[in-house]
Formats: sequence, structure tokens, C-alpha cells
Amino acid sequence: MEHRTHLLEIYEPDNFEGSNPLHVTGTGLLRGANGAFYYLIEFEKGSCLTIDGEEVCQLLLLPRYSEDPIKNVQESCCTVNVERVLPGAHLEPNTPFSYNDIEHWGVGKIHPNGNGSSA
Repeated sequence: MEHRTHLLEIYEPDNFEGSNPLHVTGTGLLRGANGAFYYLIEFEKGSCLTIDGEEVCQLLLLPRYSEDPIKNVQESCCTVNVERVLPGAHLEPNTPFSYNDIEHWGVGKIHPNGNGSSA
């Protein structure tokens, strides 16, 4: 599986106080029950986010605007809705997930990191 590195700028929530932009790794796509594709990103171990006092090591990204294909999220700059993966859940690419595993968290913009990808 190919992993791509990205920078994720967080625009919302407005009170986000973590490092910005975030260095993330895209691990693959998941399809939601609504038919939409989500891009799964992860943080390096030890660099996870703390949201509401809980460690979050995975996020799902969905294009914010319907005219943007999921490919833009993976390969170029794209404004995204950011869903956090809730504690106790761990998502894998190409594997179904429950909407009970995620929660809408914010809005941001993803950019390729510029250093290519690694296998």
C-alpha cells in the first residue's frame, strides 16, 4: 500500500491550539454508508492530537465541496471536512466503518508534503 505524506492546516475549530499545519500520512480510502469516499490519515506514534482530553491518532477527510473529487484530497490541495476517529475505534483502508466510530471535528485544507510518497 502506498502512503502519502501531507500537511493539514486546521481552520476550524477556531479554538484549535495544536501545531498547525499538522504533518500526516494518508493510508487509504474508506467508503461511508452514504457512498462517499473518505481519506484516512494518521499521525506518527507520539504525535497524535489531544481533543477533549482524548488522544486521536486517526482522522477521516472528506472534500468539503461536492465538486471536488476524493482524488484532490489525496493528490493536491483541497478544503476538507475533518472527522475524528473516536477512542476505541481503529479504522483500516478498504474496510467498512460505522458512523458511531467517528465525529465531525472541523474544517481544514490538505496539501501534498512535497517529498513524494513511500511504500
